Amino acid sequence: MASLEIHPLSELRAEAAGLLAERFARQRAAEPLLPEVDDFAAHLPADGHVATRGGTAVAYLGGAMDEEQQMFRWQFGGHAAGEPEALRDLFALQAGELGVSRFMLTVPASDRELIDVWFRLAFGCQAVWAVREIAPVEQREFAGTIRPAAPEDVDELIDFEEILYAHQGDSPSFSGFTMPPRDEVRKEFDEVWGDDSYIPFVASDGERLVGMLALYRRPEGDLRVPANNIDLAFAATRGDVRGSGAGLALTEFALNWAHEHGFRSMTVDWRSVNLLSSRFWTKRGFRPQYLRLYRAVP
Repeated sequence: MASLEIHPLSELRAEAAGLLAERFARQRAAEPLLPEVDDFAAHLPADGHVATRGGTAVAYLGGAMDEEQQMFRWQFGGHAAGEPEALRDLFALQAGELGVSRFMLTVPASDRELIDVWFRLAFGCQAVWAVREIAPVEQREFAGTIRPAAPEDVDELIDFEEILYAHQGDSPSFSGFTMPPRDEVRKEFDEVWGDDSYIPFVASDGERLVGMLALYRRPEGDLRVPANNIDLAFAATRGDVRGSGAGLALTEFALNWAHEHGFRSMTVDWRSVNLLSSRFWTKRGFRPQYLRLYRAVP
């Protein structure tokens, strides 16, 4: 067998685009609710490497540094391979030159060979991106009301931000993120009311808000978001009402709203270590599209 040779991505971009096209064809065969893509070269990273064997491109890997997090990221178009094992050689080369100890990578959830390569490089699953079709669902009975959020709800909306931050910080998630000051969050909500891309809903028991869910018209143009899609960007309920049906009622309301407004699909993402989210969304029919893998070197 010919030895593996490694080249700058800039020299073999057309060959890398071909590998990405083959990878994405496999993805769409497994999950039709992915975008239609014609120009794969446009989704390649600016920098990286291509591995060849006997003059044929067998793998590429490319990404970019997140300076704020001091972490290197390989995103949706960051890698593909006809010979997955060659990705281990490419990672060894790049990781040895980067000078960082934290790495994040996005891998197709349906591609077991690619996932295996990264697991054998000590990456672990951190988060899931998922999708489902939109169709009308029966709205279950809920001892309260669901309605669009309004500016006068803002103090309680900030409460739900705090609830989610606290939950993500608890075991076994250990996110490490802290809630911004309430005044900063309030300013962010002030911008929501004039932005039709963000659609928040709330559940009320008549005395207080017990849950919040927000949809977002996420821009298209990447390798994840299909056409005519709406994203489920935020969801939280108060701890003392979990199990009462408030979260289910909000989700059903959002699916029916999306159907009535002509959307074809809904995306969502969650931390795989968030026990509530990882169980709730899969039971609601969301299917994984991509996994976010993470590795930190001690």
